[in-house]
Amino acid sequence: MEPTRRKLLFVSPLPPPTGGISNWMVAVRESALRERWEIRVVNSSPSAADVTGTSRLRWGRVADALRILAQVIAELVRFRPALVHVNTSYFWAFLRDGLALRCARLAGARTLLHLRGGDFPEWVEGAPAGWRAFIRATLRKTDRVIALTAHTQRWLAGEVGPERVRYLPNFVRLAAQGAPPDRSARSGPVHVLFVGWMLEAKGVRELLAAARNLPEARFTLVGPEEPSFTATIAGTLRALGERVRVLPAQPREEIFRLYREADVFVLPTWREGFPNVVIEAMAAALPVVATPVGAIPEAIEDGKSGLLVPVRDAAALEAALRRLIDDAPLRRALGAAARERVEAVFSFDAVVAQLGAIYEDALKG
Repeated sequence: MEPTRRKLLFVSPLPPPTGGISNWMVAVRESALRERWEIRVVNSSPSAADVTGTSRLRWGRVADALRILAQVIAELVRFRPALVHVNTSYFWAFLRDGLALRCARLAGARTLLHLRGGDFPEWVEGAPAGWRAFIRATLRKTDRVIALTAHTQRWLAGEVGPERVRYLPNFVRLAAQGAPPDRSARSGPVHVLFVGWMLEAKGVRELLAAARNLPEARFTLVGPEEPSFTATIAGTLRALGERVRVLPAQPREEIFRLYREADVFVLPTWREGFPNVVIEAMAAALPVVATPVGAIPEAIEDGKSGLLVPVRDAAALEAALRRLIDDAPLRRALGAAARERVEAVFSFDAVVAQLGAIYEDALKG
């Protein structure tokens, strides 16, 4: 007789739109956790897939929050989960997510809050007093808190005690991506790939400034657009012409194909949690040029498995890209080291096993 599976409710974004958290949720829902848990998901993605470079209260999002909270309450009554796992990117969504956790506790479920950003401590310390009180009360009332970066883990340990805090990196599904291609015989322009939201805060403007001075390379930028920002770079894109290709958000299979086609991956973001695209690019044996924000320095060993450059520094970004464009053996060496690091630290099976252990720990109290 098979053991009875316990019930696990996620409150988390699902595609669309495609993003790091929603892709994570799809993978975990289909993982080996299903053998021990009956899983349901309340989709917290917004009804309109708009994105802006700044967080602000929008009335459409208020309606979404009320709808999502109603769905959470309905699942708590019908499904009666033993554990509720809330993925939060904080900002205004944290109000909704904090209320969802309180509802779960009232329903008798154990609770887990998964902070999906790298600068959570800075956000809390910079928040108004009322916000800080709500955030800290939410943390204290949650059974376990998962940090995406070691920095956040240390801060949380000081807030709620180390016994209630766990660190969990993101993962890569190596089997889904397949083996890295052999790039040793490639010729022609070096292909540089960016995958992410087309936002000022993703460093797109600095990337285009670097691209202007790297005519020997070709650039592909993939991701959803913020119209107000893309309007400001339209002239730059026209001037760069065929050297820069901009694509809308793509299915996962197409993203994996673009990794295989590329020679270098770049993400000059200003703020980040634990970007899946970085470790996916590393899994494709791509050398990565990125900024040392969020958990990126925990993934990339500077000079060993990639190159790190300062935030908002177009000159440093250009220099790092030029170094890789001009040195094919360096590209291959960094890419091989990146693949080895992902296999050792960020594989899907290893991280899901850690998550399962966190669930067992949360149920113990």
